[in-house]
Amino acid sequence: MIKQVPYIHMPDSGVNKGEYIDEVELNKPKNSRVGFWTFVSMIFMTVYGLANGQQIYYQMGYAAITYVVIGVVFFFIPYAFMISEMSSAFHNEKGGIFSWMKLSVGLRFSSIGAFLWYISALIWWFATSSICITFSAAIFGKDESQSWHLLGLNNTETTALIGIIWFLCIVFFCQKGIKSITKLANISMLVTIIMHIIILGGGLVVFFLNGAHFAQPFHYDGIHSLFMGPNKAYDTPIAALGFVVFAVFILGGMEASGGLVDKVKKPKVTVPKAMLLSAVIIAVLYIAIVFITGMVINWHTTFDNPNVNLFNYPIYIVQQQFLELGQDLGLSHTASISLGHWINRITTWFTVIGLLNLPLILYYPIKQIYEGVPKGMLPNFLMKKNKNGVTSNALYTQSAIIIIAMLLIGFGGDKANQVYNNLTFMVTITTSIPWAFIVYTYIKFKLNDNIQKEYAFFSKRTGVIIAITTLALLIFADIFSIIEPFMEHHIQRGLWIVSGPIIFGIVGFILAERYLRKEKIKAKKLLTL
Repeated sequence: MIKQVPYIHMPDSGVNKGEYIDEVELNKPKNSRVGFWTFVSMIFMTVYGLANGQQIYYQMGYAAITYVVIGVVFFFIPYAFMISEMSSAFHNEKGGIFSWMKLSVGLRFSSIGAFLWYISALIWWFATSSICITFSAAIFGKDESQSWHLLGLNNTETTALIGIIWFLCIVFFCQKGIKSITKLANISMLVTIIMHIIILGGGLVVFFLNGAHFAQPFHYDGIHSLFMGPNKAYDTPIAALGFVVFAVFILGGMEASGGLVDKVKKPKVTVPKAMLLSAVIIAVLYIAIVFITGMVINWHTTFDNPNVNLFNYPIYIVQQQFLELGQDLGLSHTASISLGHWINRITTWFTVIGLLNLPLILYYPIKQIYEGVPKGMLPNFLMKKNKNGVTSNALYTQSAIIIIAMLLIGFGGDKANQVYNNLTFMVTITTSIPWAFIVYTYIKFKLNDNIQKEYAFFSKRTGVIIAITTLALLIFADIFSIIEPFMEHHIQRGLWIVSGPIIFGIVGFILAERYLRKEKIKAKKLLTL
């Protein structure tokens, strides 16, 4: 039986007093719900990335620790608490962030914020063909994807075709439903643990075999070393501020898992504990990765190489680390290089297996948008669910858009690539602006005594103060991301970055206005009867 429960009407909520929602079926089989450790793995695999920790060392050396601490203290931990409070309070809501924003602030606000979040998630998939770099490293131990040609196609067309095939596999598993998706997420989590044992454990072995000698000298000689690393690309105040923004951005994404609260067993208890545990583990791991990488990898020896870039830096880190291990074990130089190649192959295959969490990433925006919006706001065709409980028509429509975009990028030549680059610029801050929407929602949520809170990490006053601080950080990050290209005289890029949230936000606003206008017409017709 589906139990009908009325919404609690909120001031300026944008919904009618008589509007109803479907509550989760009370007799739903227990095996369709997500348990504590599975939910932890889903949060972890959504927010965290081993390569992110390696990347911040590549970009900033030990100084990255300073920026991670800033991001964790002023954004990540408070944000996790906020998501926990709201997801538990709205644990019967199926629409995640859309529902939270609608019930705490209003429909127009939620439509703009959620649509910005959705469109950035959609465009992220356009670059799926970059999976070829991972496949190449898994097969050859290094990136040779730029020389691939199949069926008479050029390299760009070949990698686009491989990316599309890979994406269709992700869609296949996504449409299988939450039970199948969580199994894959658990496998991905297990593989991630193994990867850490190999990379971080191997790093510690090399460190102690080298007599506990830091490959990258570890010392602070004043305020400069706290904020500036060996990378000359980040040795100016503006570049350093840009890295603050990056450090915050790699810690985002907790809201995606919060949208699955209606799928979790005992959500009032499970969600806050899982989010707090995940936040602590992620923060500690990022710092540990930077620290241990510096124990083994001398920044200048490894990265002062024109062939190293933001796509292939993990390959060089693993190669150098296990070259060192081979030499410490008495292997010849050639054998040590070979050891590095083979470990690169093995770890990259683990990375490929770890990508089994991608159906979950594809599922998040589908669930939070298409299950969150009021009936009639989007075409009914998109709202239909398959036997696995997935809004499959929305999934297939969204997937068709992504595949068409990938074909255009791969086969469209320079003009198509320019369009893709512009789209990428447009979603540069569109990813993070919804986080500011969510933090503002938390402030309204905290101040609204009509919303029943299951529990509270913060008192009303403390929660609002902390949220305002976090909101200020996010606003600064977004404003800096907007003005930075103009300061660097990249005017065209800056204009595309500014246009993204404006254009996509207007689309969300139009959707809300169109829906509200239709509801007013319906209400007038009822009054005239």
